[in-house]
Amino acid sequence: MPVPARSLTRPALVSLLLVTALLTGCTAEPGASAPSSSSSSSSAPPPPERTGTLVLPVVPVGGDLPTGRQTRRGALADVDHIAATAAGGIRLTADVRWLCDTKTCTTAPLDPVVARARRLGLRVYLQVNSTPSWLDDRGRWYGPVGDDALVWAGLFAQLVAHFGTTIAGYEVWNEPDLPDFWQQGPDPSEYADLLRAVWTAVQRVQPDAVLIGAVLSNNDLGYMRRLDQALAARGGTPENGFFYDLLGVHPYAGGSGYGLDPASPAGSVTTRTRFGVKDMTFLGIDTLRRQVSQDEGIDRDVFVGEFGYDTVEGGWYHVAEPERATFLRTALELAGSRPWITAFVPYRYIRDPSDGFAIRGTASEAVLDGAGDD
Repeated sequence: MPVPARSLTRPALVSLLLVTALLTGCTAEPGASAPSSSSSSSSAPPPPERTGTLVLPVVPVGGDLPTGRQTRRGALADVDHIAATAAGGIRLTADVRWLCDTKTCTTAPLDPVVARARRLGLRVYLQVNSTPSWLDDRGRWYGPVGDDALVWAGLFAQLVAHFGTTIAGYEVWNEPDLPDFWQQGPDPSEYADLLRAVWTAVQRVQPDAVLIGAVLSNNDLGYMRRLDQALAARGGTPENGFFYDLLGVHPYAGGSGYGLDPASPAGSVTTRTRFGVKDMTFLGIDTLRRQVSQDEGIDRDVFVGEFGYDTVEGGWYHVAEPERATFLRTALELAGSRPWITAFVPYRYIRDPSDGFAIRGTASEAVLDGAGDD
């Protein structure tokens, strides 16, 4: 199946020297391990943690922006902006190929952003993805398999050991059901190996950390059924949660050249992959959750890690403004009406007139900034 003409909001593959340069000379933020600490004893205590469904993405320090690299000042300004909206949290991409260019990872591009967000009462989620070139030189989206999966899980565990439960949830990879993001060819068995390896490594350092598994493109019923079968074959049970906590999904609505109203009935638009049926509606999320409950014996909470529309005519999930703003409002309301949806992350919360998915500076931004269920 064709995939959206889009790229993840992620740090560019620049050297850590660039990150160091961006951070040098800046006053340090409180450490991530103590997010509620203050640089002044007279400072007010942090506000209570927000609970709203809306979660907005932030580009980490050194990350790729249309105007160049994200600076520390820019990243913290983005967090401050989000804190002034109705959002309940932020989401950061933790690009392992960039953060772990050796077997020892750095969290420097993430630390000040996490600390600022937590001090403002915002929840923080990390999407951990990519394979370092020293582990596989074919490219970042070749999923780690075999012994490499164990090594990658160890890198993941370094991030968890550092941030612990300060992070509300850690996504394991991105859309492994798509060939764009599992470039050797999607394989539920290989992803099951990776998920189990990550769960095992994380249990050693912080068993209370929340892992977000599957991270599917659309409501991919066929892939998810195969994944559950593979996890069960590897010892997954309701008691160990099938090696993850939250069900991750990106329930984009529509297809190539068109976007669907999020309220379109589940199952009204589907496609087939070699694994089975993909429901291309937003409300297919209800069907996916029911299927997982039947297959696992667990009523999962769900993390909507991406949802959006492309305002460029002909693009995947195309909807022009102001209809896009209306559709995003509807999708957020539908998510908020389902208590088992823990977060809803719009794609992409940046300012870029050349990117049809970009939200900042559009009617959709006004809808999101004023929406929420806090």
